[in-house]
Parts: sequence; C-alpha cells; structure tokens
Amino acid sequence: MHNDFTLFMRTYPNGKKVVFYHAYDENGKRVGPWTTNSLTLTAARNYCNKLFKAGALIPNKNKTVTFGEFAKGFWERGSEYIKRQESRKDITDGYINNSKGNLVNQILPFYGDTPLDKITVKDIEVWLLGFRGRKVIVDGREEIKQYRNSYANTVFGTLKVMLDDAVWRGLIPSNPCEKVLRLKEDCKEKEILTLEEVQKLFPKNYKTVWDDREIAYIANRLGSLTGMRIGEILGLRGEYVYDNYILVCGQYSKYGYLPHTKTKKDRTIPLMPEMIGLLRKLMIKNGKGYLFSTDGGAVPVSQTYMRVALNDALKKIGIDKKEALRRGITLHGWRHFLNTDLLVQGLTTEQVQSVTGHKSKGMTERYSHIDPRQIADVIRAQEKIYGKKQTKGGETQPPEAAEGRKSGLKIVKMPNRKSA
Repeated sequence: MHNDFTLFMRTYPNGKKVVFYHAYDENGKRVGPWTTNSLTLTAARNYCNKLFKAGALIPNKNKTVTFGEFAKGFWERGSEYIKRQESRKDITDGYINNSKGNLVNQILPFYGDTPLDKITVKDIEVWLLGFRGRKVIVDGREEIKQYRNSYANTVFGTLKVMLDDAVWRGLIPSNPCEKVLRLKEDCKEKEILTLEEVQKLFPKNYKTVWDDREIAYIANRLGSLTGMRIGEILGLRGEYVYDNYILVCGQYSKYGYLPHTKTKKDRTIPLMPEMIGLLRKLMIKNGKGYLFSTDGGAVPVSQTYMRVALNDALKKIGIDKKEALRRGITLHGWRHFLNTDLLVQGLTTEQVQSVTGHKSKGMTERYSHIDPRQIADVIRAQEKIYGKKQTKGGETQPPEAAEGRKSGLKIVKMPNRKSA
C-alpha cells in the first residue's frame, strides 16, 4: 500500500529549496520526479492533490509541449539546465541574463506558442534571415530594424542551446538548428587610434586632457600598454602589482567581482617603470584593494565613469563622440591598438597572446589593423613615445629605461595570488 504521490525537497546550487514529487503508475511503479514549483510541503501537497483530482498527476507524455512552456524558467539561476551546466563549468550572471534577453526579445515572440516538435529547419532559416529587416515597435510606432549578423548569430546560439537541451530531455528527436548555417559575420572594421593621437591623449600634464579624472587617465594609459579588458582593469587590485609586472587574475562588472579572466586563465604582463609608478600612486589611497576606486579600494568605479571620461578626453584632442563611434574607438579599443602595436614591433603571435590573453592565433590576427605602408612611420613614432635609440646601423633597439618593453613581453613565472 502506498500513497498516490511522495514529496521530497531538492536544493538548488543557489540555496533555494523546491519541493518535487514522485507518482505511481497503474502497476505501482514509481515514476517522475516532477517539480511542484512550491517552496513548502503544504503548498506542494495541495498542488499534487489538485493534479490527482484532475487525473494529471502523471504528465501525459503524448501532450504537446510548446516552446514557451519548455522555456519557462530555463534561464533562471537554479534551473535544471543551469544546475547541470554548473556541475561542469562556471556560468556567469552575465551569460544567463544575456541569454534570457535573447529568449524574451527575439525567440519567444516567434516560437512561444509553437509546439517543440513543430519547429522546423525552414522555420529557423526564415527567422534567422529575418534579422536583416525585423519589425519592431518604437514609441508606439512600427519600424523596420536591421540587426547585425553577429547579433543574429548570438541569438541563434541561444536557441540552439535550448533545443539541444530539449533533445537531451527526450522532448524532440533532433535539433533542427543543426542543419541551419550561421550568417556571415559582419564585424565592423575599427580605425584604431594613431600613435600621434595617443601622444595627444596622454600628455605629460594629464589634466590638460583628462581634467581631474586621474583614475580614468591611469586606467586608459594601462589599457594602451597592456590591452587589458575594461573588466580586468577594474578588477586589478594593489596586491597584484609587482616591481615590473602585474598579475591579471580577475574581472569586475555590474555583476560584481569574478575571480577569473574571460578565458579562465591568469596571466602576467610586464610593465615599464613609469606605469608601475602610476599604479603605486593609486595604491597610496587604495592599498591592496581595487586600484581604480574612490572609496579606499572597496569597490572600483563603474564602466560608465570610464566610458564618459574617455569620450570627454577624446573630444579634447579633436575626436568628438560621433567620430569616435564611427571609428569604433572605445575602452575595448585599446586591445586593438596594443595588439597592432606589438605585432608592428615584431613580437611573435605567442608573445602577443601572453599579454592580451587571446586564446587563438585567429583572434590575435582579428585584433590587428596593420597597414604595411605605415610600419616605418609607426616605428619612428614609437621611438618618441617609448624613447627608442638609434644604433649605428640605423636600426632601432628597445630602450634600457622601459624594462617592461625590453624584457619583452616574455612569460614571467606566475606568482602565488596570495603573495604580496
């Protein structure tokens, strides 16, 4: 003799506890489990009793599940999918929120009411091509918006992940996305800052360009020499600044601090003494905490603060916001600038990767904007910036003063994060 159902509590990785239930079929075999979406046993019992009275305690496997029903709670921290993925890798809040946005804004409006097993290859093909001219409502008026292929491919990736999970659950036999090709990438070409413009942006008296925003000046100066991502710059702490290099081992975003880089790999970056000096200047106020902070190192300033400061500084040297947008000059643009600069100097791809943290040669090449006709001019400009000397043969050599440049972007032995 047994009850019609049994209840048990399941704890998600975020600490949330939800009640699930098992039921018994006509042969007395236990089946399930299924969630009651209830937080208490009483609420779960009432939920199951209602299902029992309706004859729906055991879900009908033949019932068609719509995409909207399947997608409910999919991109919530603690969902079955997220829980399964977290057992294998880190899942950031940023990834979850971006995926949820793709689902709500671009996927559910088209597939919310469609049965999972009725979504076809042709449907997805038409939907994906539709990003070239999608009807949207702006201020109550219908407009045609043309999305970039890169964005469409990102949303497509979210749909593919979800339908892969539907296959894993046995809800559909195969994923129709497998037979759909992604759109051709259309990454916007960026016009990186010239060395002359960088010279103007970082004068000896920084206040002539950056006013009193010393933090923003030093952060952008660091970005120009290291190609660090803005999250990595904001996540840099005084404890990771050494005599002639820094350790990049975390990042800071609107979701807080993450104890790893985007690639999940720490890296050391050699720095010239002048830059180390600027970082140590910030350490006077912020100690071993976040260097780019106004509250003693407890929390770094926001990306918005950095973005506004850079745009204002660019305007001071003759590049207004419209021009900066056209050229793609952003905080992230320092990665393009630094990548190009190092390759121009003759460093190997492997050496550049050790600084920028790129995983692949292809990514390093994508960040390069070299015009062979300008290499000689660029090198001569670098001599002024970095103080390179002329040898008797007319060739240039690294300056003795710039240790970071000379030691060369060689891989430095990784220090223990806990060491000071």
